[in-house]
Amino acid sequence: MNALAIDSGDITKIGIGSTAGIVIIGLILFMVFTRLVARLILVVVVVVLGVFIWQQRASIENHVKNCQLDMSFFGYHIDAPQSVKDACQAHAPK
Repeated sequence: MNALAIDSGDITKIGIGSTAGIVIIGLILFMVFTRLVARLILVVVVVVLGVFIWQQRASIENHVKNCQLDMSFFGYHIDAPQSVKDACQAHAPK
């Protein structure tokens, strides 16, 4: 029975092919994970901003309900609409 032997030229070709395959797979995985991480970071930023905006909105709503018209939204002073001022004055004790 004749045995097939691998000579040094074949080993070199197999080594180069394996190395190229590993590099290509690595690049593809790098691109996939980079996009995935970027999307996860974007989702986290959007959720944090949403929670912060919701908290600011709730704070303004509480100020209006209690007729405390010295409000700020992200550090900017906000004036209540005239209808809110009128409603607070109508309910204020005289």
